[in-house]
Amino acid sequence: MTAFQILLILGIIIVAALAFGFLRGDRSLAIKRIVALLAALAAILAIIFPAALTAVANFFGIGRGADLLLYVSIVGGMLFAVASIRAKARSDARVTQLARAVALMEARLSEQQAHPNQISDETGESA
Repeated sequence: MTAFQILLILGIIIVAALAFGFLRGDRSLAIKRIVALLAALAAILAIIFPAALTAVANFFGIGRGADLLLYVSIVGGMLFAVASIRAKARSDARVTQLARAVALMEARLSEQQAHPNQISDETGESA
């Protein structure tokens, strides 16, 4: 095994460890962790046994293992982009809900400060 292969394996292990840390709190956390672990394992095996990657590529009718790796990377990048866009949309929706709630609370507070007697009459107390 070459020094570059060792560096690649260490890099993949670090990325997988970071992925475990960033994926917390989601319903599909277990699935994400399994996929990340399988991807890391496949990358390590491809680094150690590059001829096996070429054999897999030939099985699927692709000439070289590097081409297969490129195609899989493109699909993975697209999946990541879609997941990021969906996560941002969910986050934006939550921020919108919070902004609406804050605006309603501020409006109620302003109304209470402008008309304190009406609010206290409604509760059965006098000011």
